Amino acid sequence: MSKGEQHANRAREMLRQGRLKDAERELRAAVASDPTRGDWMLQFGWTLEAIGRHEEALQQYRQSATLLPTARDPRLAQGVLLGKLNRHAEAATALEATLRIDPKCETAASLLIRAFAQAHRHEEAETAYYMALDSIKKPATAHLEIARSLLARGDLKRAEHCFRRAIAEGPSLGGARTELARVLLLADRPAETGPLLAEEFRRGGVPSPAALEAARIHLACNRVPEAIQILEQLARVEPSNPRLHLLLARAMRRRADLVRALRHTEVASRLAADLPGLATEAALVGLARGFNDDARGLLAKELDARGAPSDRVDLIEVVGALLTVGLADRAEKALHARFGPDVLRARPDDAEVLRLAARIALERGDLRLGRALSRRLFRLDPGSIVAIHNLALIALSRRRFGPAWNWIARGRRLDPSDPGIRKLRTLWFWKRCWPFGTAAAVSAPSSAAPISTATSGAAGASATAQATGDASPAKTQRTP
Repeated sequence: MSKGEQHANRAREMLRQGRLKDAERELRAAVASDPTRGDWMLQFGWTLEAIGRHEEALQQYRQSATLLPTARDPRLAQGVLLGKLNRHAEAATALEATLRIDPKCETAASLLIRAFAQAHRHEEAETAYYMALDSIKKPATAHLEIARSLLARGDLKRAEHCFRRAIAEGPSLGGARTELARVLLLADRPAETGPLLAEEFRRGGVPSPAALEAARIHLACNRVPEAIQILEQLARVEPSNPRLHLLLARAMRRRADLVRALRHTEVASRLAADLPGLATEAALVGLARGFNDDARGLLAKELDARGAPSDRVDLIEVVGALLTVGLADRAEKALHARFGPDVLRARPDDAEVLRLAARIALERGDLRLGRALSRRLFRLDPGSIVAIHNLALIALSRRRFGPAWNWIARGRRLDPSDPGIRKLRTLWFWKRCWPFGTAAAVSAPSSAAPISTATSGAAGASATAQATGDASPAKTQRTP
C-alpha cells in the first residue's frame, strides 16, 4: 500500500468520526503524494465544502473532473455547490455536463431546473423538465422544481398539477404538501389546505421551514388552534427565530391573548426590528389594546414600505384596522389592489370582503354602492346584523322611514340585545318627529362607519348603543 493510500484510508476513518480538520490534513497529504488521483481530489473537495471553504472545494472538484472525464460525481458536486452559492449560470453548466454523462441522474435534472428557474431562464427550465420526463421513470423532484418555477411565475393551475404529480411519485417528499397548500391558498381554496397539512404532519419528518410555512397557512385560513400547536412545538427547537415569534404574536392576538401577543411582538422586534409584517402586527396588537393613534402611524408606515398583505385573512384584518383608525382611502386602495375595483362582481360570495367594501362605500358617501353591497351581504347571510344596520341607515339617510323601520324591526327580531338597534330606533324617531332639525345630526357617510364596524367574525359587532322597546310606526312600507 502506497503512502498516499494510507493517508486516504486514515482520512476516510476520520470522516466517519466527524473529524473534518484531521481528514483535511490527511487528504491534502494524499493528493500531494499522487496528484493524478481524481477520486482523492473529490473526497478532498467534499471535506473542504463541509468545513466551509467553498472556493477551495470548487477548485478540487474542477481538477477531479479534469482527471476523471467520464465520472459523474465531480461535476454533480460542483453543480450542487454552485447552486448553494447562488451562482446559477455556472451551476447550470456543471449540471448539464453531469447529465451528458448520466442522463438518468434525477438529482442533476432537478437541480438544473432549479438553476434555470433561479436565473429567470424559465423556457430552459421547461426544456430541462421535459428532458427529465423523457429520461427518468418517476422524476418526483423534477416535478417539484418545475412546480416551484411555475408558482414563481403565477401559473397556479400548472403548479398545482406538478405538485400533485410530485407527491404521487414521491410520497415521502418532505414539505411538498405544504407547498401545494400554499398554491391552494393563493387560488382562494383555503378549505383544501387543512387535509394536506394534516397529512404532512401525520407522515412526520417535516423540515422546520416547511412547518413554519404550514403554521402561516393555518393562520391565513384562520385555523388558530392548529397554528398555535405547530408554533409552540417549533419554539422549543428554534426559540430565537423572529418569524416564529411574529406568527405566535398573530395567533395569540386572534385568540384574544393580548398579553402574550405583546410579549411575542417585543421578542420579534428585538431579534429583527425590520422583519416584514412586524409593524403591522404591532399596530393590530396596539389597536386591540386601544392605542389607535400609535396604530395609525405604524399602519401607514408599513403600507408605504411594503404594501398590504396578500393573504385574504391578513388583508381583511389590515383593511378593517385602516378603517378603524380613519384611513379609509388607504383601506380602499388595499382592498381594490387585491380583489379589483368591482368587488361585487369579483367576490360575490365572500361575506367578509363584501362587509368591508360596503363600509368603505358608506365612508365615501356612495349610498347606491353601499346598498348594493349590503343587500348582497344580506342575501348571503340573512342573519348578518351588519347588513341590516347598513340598510336601515341608508333608508334613513334617504328619509324612507317605512323601509328603515322594517329593517330595524328585522334586526330586533334577529338579536334583541344588539347595541346598534336602539341607536337606529332612536334615530328613526328623531328624524321622523323633527325632520328639519336633524339634517346635520346624521349624514350617511359619517354615521355609516360605526354601524357597519365589525370584528374579524363574519357578522361582526356594532359600535352603537343597545336597543329595547316594542314601539312600531303607524304605517310600514315595502322593504327596499
